[in-house]
Amino acid sequence: MGVIKTALSVAALAIGLTMGAAPAIALADPPPPDQNVGEPAPDWAPRKPAEVWANRPVVWTHMWGGRWGVWINDQFITLSSNPVTNGG
Repeated sequence: MGVIKTALSVAALAIGLTMGAAPAIALADPPPPDQNVGEPAPDWAPRKPAEVWANRPVVWTHMWGGRWGVWINDQFITLSSNPVTNGG
């Protein structure tokens, strides 16, 4: 009986994975072509924390609800929290 339960569990998992029930993977947007420019900050954005950080210009991005940060090695380092949720 234990073998049948295991086989059914494996089959159910395989069917679920093929039907798209796999956990979603959150992917960030690709870096912009010119990482020194950024996007225009909306009116509700918090003030810019600095002009430069780690010798890189601080820019605005829409990702994660909008944040100030810098692009380093095609990764965005956030320097501010989400102004809409005041955090995360």
